[in-house]
Amino acid sequence: MALLFRRRPPVGLCLLMIGALCLGTARYSVADREIDAGQIAFYNGRDDVELVGIVIDEPQVSDSWQQIILEAEKVSLPDGKNQEVEGLVLLRTGQYPEMPYGARLQIDGLLEAPFNNPEFNQREYWARHYIYSQIFPTQVMILSEGNGNPIKNGIYSVKDRARQTIRSMLPDPEMALLTGILLGDDSGIPPVLAEQFRVTGLTHIIAISGFNIAILTGILLVASKPILGQKRSAWFVLLGITLYTILVGADAAVVRAAIMGALFVIAARLMGRPTFAPAGLFTAAIVMTVINPFILWDIGFQLSFAATLGLMLYVGPVSQWAEGRLQPRFGPEYARKATQLMAEVLFATLAVTVVTLPIILYHFGQLSLISPLANLFVLPAQPGVMTWGGLATLTGMVIPDLGQLFAWVAWLFLAWTISLVRFFASFRGATVPLSISPAGFVAVYGLIFGLTWLAYQKPERRSELSGRLGQNLGWTTVLFGAGFVAILATSWALSQPDGNLHVTFLDVGQGDATFIQTPSGRQILVDGGAYPTVLNEHLGRQIPFWDRDIDMIVATHPDADHVAGLPGVFDRYDIGRLITNGQKAQEATYQALLAAAAGSNTPIHPCRAGEAIEIGDGVRLEVLNPTTDGRRPTAEGHDNELSVAVRLVYQHFTLLMTGDAGQDAERAMLAADRPLSAVVYKAGHHGAKSSSSVAFLDAVRPQYVVISVGEENRYGHPHPETLQRVTEVGAVVLRTDELGTIEVITDGEAMWWEADGN
Repeated sequence: MALLFRRRPPVGLCLLMIGALCLGTARYSVADREIDAGQIAFYNGRDDVELVGIVIDEPQVSDSWQQIILEAEKVSLPDGKNQEVEGLVLLRTGQYPEMPYGARLQIDGLLEAPFNNPEFNQREYWARHYIYSQIFPTQVMILSEGNGNPIKNGIYSVKDRARQTIRSMLPDPEMALLTGILLGDDSGIPPVLAEQFRVTGLTHIIAISGFNIAILTGILLVASKPILGQKRSAWFVLLGITLYTILVGADAAVVRAAIMGALFVIAARLMGRPTFAPAGLFTAAIVMTVINPFILWDIGFQLSFAATLGLMLYVGPVSQWAEGRLQPRFGPEYARKATQLMAEVLFATLAVTVVTLPIILYHFGQLSLISPLANLFVLPAQPGVMTWGGLATLTGMVIPDLGQLFAWVAWLFLAWTISLVRFFASFRGATVPLSISPAGFVAVYGLIFGLTWLAYQKPERRSELSGRLGQNLGWTTVLFGAGFVAILATSWALSQPDGNLHVTFLDVGQGDATFIQTPSGRQILVDGGAYPTVLNEHLGRQIPFWDRDIDMIVATHPDADHVAGLPGVFDRYDIGRLITNGQKAQEATYQALLAAAAGSNTPIHPCRAGEAIEIGDGVRLEVLNPTTDGRRPTAEGHDNELSVAVRLVYQHFTLLMTGDAGQDAERAMLAADRPLSAVVYKAGHHGAKSSSSVAFLDAVRPQYVVISVGEENRYGHPHPETLQRVTEVGAVVLRTDELGTIEVITDGEAMWWEADGN
């Protein structure tokens, strides 16, 4: 708010802001709910439970599943105990049978905390909505229907009628896009098209936002004022905003826009006072955080708030500046019209981009280079989509033939939007990977709002500051340049090889990825985990930003949790060669890996047991498996037995990695009578019971066993029997789910290890 004051903010306002901060801290501290025997989350971790609950929101439906939120009523435990409970539960089940709002369900299954993966922290996300439990069903039964709130039930009935009306008037994908824009239901948008919207930075078009609320408010005001009068029409509009917010799902962006719209109606229509948009924005934020302080960490809330703030801070001043520059040359009337057009398309796009870009880079790690241009061409069509699409829907629900006429007009705007999205998404390099750290996030916003503060100062004040800067420019330049060079030199020095061998077991969740750096800096990546963004982040930490080479990638076998992260590596780095087991597997992720290697002209080498791959610096990889010809086994489920197993040797240090090889492959390696002993052994198949047999461990005799495994994974890895076998050979267990990324360092004689503790 201080940015909005051209002079120093009043002391009273500063004290008020400090008080609000203290109250917010107190509200946040009491927001966590106590979990006791009356809360459903108390029973997390129980299998074979029977849960009874009511569907309290409209299910989210995809092509193959529906996601439902339940208000728990009763839980029955395996010991026969029945307990009345409360609390929210997440259920994901098959698409059929449909489970409407208000249905009372009985579910048998496993009750757990929402399942996490490295790409999306579901547990944290749902906790912000006070959902701490998820049930993995073995059986779902509908006991009864119509148990919800009658008003919400009526709203959802209208929404379903509107959805059916749109479906009857428009073809796909225009129908799916209009349903998403008007009703907040984007489940029908094809995945490829949804990805194209993301690549072009146009997903905000689909999301319900302030634009929708503004259009709705304007239509309701114009339609109701002649009939109800000014004050009664205001109450009618407030009711309409409330019902529409519930209709489209009431996510953070919609609620923020609805509160601001309601404040405008109250101030302008009921109280007859002018409105101050920033006050409305911050009031909406305060109301939302008082209700749920965890909303601050909701990405939708962050983007919506930042985008709205950007529009308020920049569009008006930039438009005034542009109009002032155009008037002397083109005259007042032309300057006003040209500025208005630029404000609606260009200035608004740039304002939103500037303020939301750090959030996008921090959360998603991608920069859409095509987004500004795409927005310039696509945004002007959106009023037509909203206006004609809304008219078609409302009219079609009453007079289908007339609604169809409006739908044909809406189709033109929808088709234009989709065609442009596909066109701009087809550009090579439309997006580039780019992420920022938390410190970078703060620094970028500090720079943005520092420059904004400077721009809001009076011209004479800016001149004064510029004069002071000019007086010290010489020393400032020298100091800045020296600091910049010192930072680069320090970064370069710290990233140089230290003469030791480094083996880093990356914490990629439920999957495998190991990064090896030789004493002189040669780099090997063994597998890449299941999540490209997670792997890219880890590689960014391991490899200096100016280094774009990886000497070798080893893909042990085609399973997605080992290779799904690898295809994108070929876009970022030059890969010396790709080592595979030679399988002719058809898995999409494995085919994408082979295509990426071929597209970058990377040699692909199918390895076989008995090979020795010299890396340099006295480091070599001894291939121990596979021993077959690489064809897919006839027995389904035995692909793991063809995993590439290698023994890394560097002087007196040895490391054994076996991918997901099971006990059949272990017996084959034992029968080949090759050296298996290793100081460090990366447990096969994430510590599964089917790997790391007693005979194999006796041959390896490791001092340390590293297990790459996801936190609280659903597979039960590592298996207790495996841990027992490892303990019996006297090895120390190091687990990524407990220690985070684990780094083993050796000079060939001594060995030590470190962990980041995440």
